[in-house]
Amino acid sequence: MPRYSRAQLADLSGVPARTIRYYHSLGVLPKPGRAGKEAVYGDEHLNRLRDIAAMQARGLRLDAIREVFAAESASTDWRAVFDPRQPVADPPMVMSDEQAVVMSDDELTELLGDRRVEVFDDLLAAQYVEPHGEDWRIPDLPMLKGALILYDTGTDITLAGALRKLIRTHIAELADEIARTFRDAAATSYGGEGIGTDLMRFRDRFRAAAWEVGGATLADEIERAVREVDAEADR
Repeated sequence: MPRYSRAQLADLSGVPARTIRYYHSLGVLPKPGRAGKEAVYGDEHLNRLRDIAAMQARGLRLDAIREVFAAESASTDWRAVFDPRQPVADPPMVMSDEQAVVMSDDELTELLGDRRVEVFDDLLAAQYVEPHGEDWRIPDLPMLKGALILYDTGTDITLAGALRKLIRTHIAELADEIARTFRDAAATSYGGEGIGTDLMRFRDRFRAAAWEVGGATLADEIERAVREVDAEADR
C-alpha cells in the first residue's frame, strides 16, 4: 500500500499541509496512521482530499461535506445527495454554560493533535492553556479553538492571542452598550420582565441569537476592513 508523509500528500493533492491538519480537526479527513513518530497517509486520504475539492467546487461547505462522509452510505453517491444550488443550514452550535474547561493531558493532546509540539509553549505563554494540577485548564475553549483554526491558516499563536484580547475588549464594550439599550427600552420597544430575568430564562435563545448575528456580522466586517486596507495599500 502506498504511504505518504504529510508533505508528500500535500504535493500530490495540491492541498497545503496546514489545511490537511485543519481538515483533521473538522472531521472531514481521517486521522493519519503512525510510523513511529511520523504521520503516515495512504491513498484513502488522497482520494478523500480529491472528493473534498470536488464537492467544494460544486458549492458545498465543509460542514455539509462532513455530513456526507459521516453518512458513509456505500449505495448513495454524494453528488446525488447534496445539490449545491440549495442552501445548506449551519449545524446547531451547542455551548456549555461556562467557557472554561479542565482537560486531562490526553484530552488536550487529542484537541491539539500533531500541532502540540509546535504550538504548546506559545499557547501557555498566551494563556490559552494553564496548568491545573496534573490537568490543564482552558480559560476560554471557543477562543482556543479559534486560535487553532487561525494557526492552520498561517497565523501564529502570538498574533492570535493579541486578536483574542482585542476581540474580548471590544465585545465587552459592545455588550455593556447592548445591556444599557435594553434597559432604556423598557416599557417601550422591549416589553420583557427585565433583561436580567429574561436572559436567565431564555439564555440558550439569547446565545443562539448572539452567535448567529454576532458571528456573521464580525466575519462580514472583517472582510470589509481587509478589502479597504488592501485598497489603501494599492493607492
